[in-house]
Amino acid sequence: MKTIALVLSWLISGTSTIAGIIVLLLISHVTLDVVMRFAFGTPLNATILYVSAFYMVAIAFLPLAAVEQRDGHIAVELLVENFPTKIQTFLAGFALLLTTIVTATVAIRTGDEALAKFIGGSFSIEAGGKIITWPTYLALPLGFGLMSFVSAWKFICLLMGRPHGLDALRIEDPYLSNGDAQ
Repeated sequence: MKTIALVLSWLISGTSTIAGIIVLLLISHVTLDVVMRFAFGTPLNATILYVSAFYMVAIAFLPLAAVEQRDGHIAVELLVENFPTKIQTFLAGFALLLTTIVTATVAIRTGDEALAKFIGGSFSIEAGGKIITWPTYLALPLGFGLMSFVSAWKFICLLMGRPHGLDALRIEDPYLSNGDAQ
């Protein structure tokens, strides 16, 4: 069980790291575009396409599993926190199962779309040049697929009454008490 949690943790860290690198690329690209536009009067071609189709899609969807790992998705607990523990556990399990089914379905559907775009050689014409855009479609099946695996793993661990162990790679801040932010 620890091996599965470790592999998932590595995959989550990898996709989050890639998303972080893409944020830096986005900042660099836009900064360079602004400097070129105002200093030399010649902006970079297709900046809007790269930002909207490449950078933003990857930044939004690659870290989905990291958010699921940390239970960081939006949750409204108006009534549930007052329910007995068994009902809370049942509802948490139901939510994980539903999340697994929905994210797996979305991953499969977007994976089909990504494959169709790859086979069709999807591209965009910007500033008289042909820019291949089919790789942008890969972020969704990767993000939703990994999120599906994470929620499925958490569901299995909940059924077995064991911790999911997905925080194996998390580095605790020694300056925070018990690893919690204050």
